[in-house]
Amino acid sequence: MFNSVFKKIIVVVTFSLVILNVYAQETLIFAFDIIRHGDRTPLLAMPNSTYPWTEGMGQLTARGMRQELQRGDLFRKRYIQQYHLLPVHYQTGTMYVFSTDFDRTLMSAQSVLIGLYGLGSGPRLSTGQPALPVLFQPIPIHTQPKKSDPFVDDDNDPVKYKERVDQFVTLQSAWKQKTNEIQAKFKHWNEATGLTLTDLDQLGVLADTLHIYEMHRIPLPAGLSHEDAEEIIRVGLWGYVTKYKTPEIANIVGVPLLLKIADYFNTVVQPHRDEQKTPLKYVLFSAHDTTILSTMTTLGTPLDEQPPYASNLNFSLFKTDAGDYIVRVSYNDKPVNICNAGSCSLDQFMQLVGYHPQDN
Repeated sequence: MFNSVFKKIIVVVTFSLVILNVYAQETLIFAFDIIRHGDRTPLLAMPNSTYPWTEGMGQLTARGMRQELQRGDLFRKRYIQQYHLLPVHYQTGTMYVFSTDFDRTLMSAQSVLIGLYGLGSGPRLSTGQPALPVLFQPIPIHTQPKKSDPFVDDDNDPVKYKERVDQFVTLQSAWKQKTNEIQAKFKHWNEATGLTLTDLDQLGVLADTLHIYEMHRIPLPAGLSHEDAEEIIRVGLWGYVTKYKTPEIANIVGVPLLLKIADYFNTVVQPHRDEQKTPLKYVLFSAHDTTILSTMTTLGTPLDEQPPYASNLNFSLFKTDAGDYIVRVSYNDKPVNICNAGSCSLDQFMQLVGYHPQDN
């Protein structure tokens, strides 16, 4: 019996050492994170609700700031402490941060960066005094106007976008069936909320609003029952997610974003790359649930639910001791099944996203 137990222990220890050895042969050389902004106030004001959203509509809340701070803390542990991808103190050029041009995404990026490079890590004057209070480390956040941002799906041409939704989404049989199931309820829902909703696509933003009311434990408008709210949330968010599970909609953002990530990877692995002139190791993109939904669909791994606040879609590029490059994708710290596996070679990833260096 002792020999049997001993042999099992040897097998377990040997297996563990093999696994550790495999990961020890890999070095993280570049990472790209897409985050959803943190908890926010509703985008839609219900006329029959008198709740005062003091932050304003569509704005990051204190809870959202804390969520992103915690996300940044996880990034610090991963990129600075575990993989040593980034330096202990911020260095110009090692990372690039960009955000869509919304207050909530810009503030989310700021909150993440405080977690990544926390208070106390900033520069000092020649006298030894903190350059900024509590040794705060400022880090540039880049953005561009919504109208010219390729990663905002409906602001460049809203008319053309609606035509695309009408063509590829609302004509789906499942969409028509859901619409028929709830069509007779719009009159009551409109009376209870003070809104004028006519279709399933519009219901998504009301579902989002009611979902926020639930999370913050805010009373519903008089006349709107808990059962009404639950049905609106269930059906409205189904429609919202279904829209971004449609490749013709998802690819508007998913294709250019994945090509951008692939281009970063391609630049990193170029044999002529000068490490001193190109120290970039990390890119952070502060965006929206639609960004993550779209990118996952374009990858061929669509989500069935709305990404929670402060969600993270990560693309990591590893180099093995043998000189091979491996791409791993994770969503909220769980592996994403790409290339029929938990990871794939860089060449496979490039083929998957349709990247051709000569075209970029």
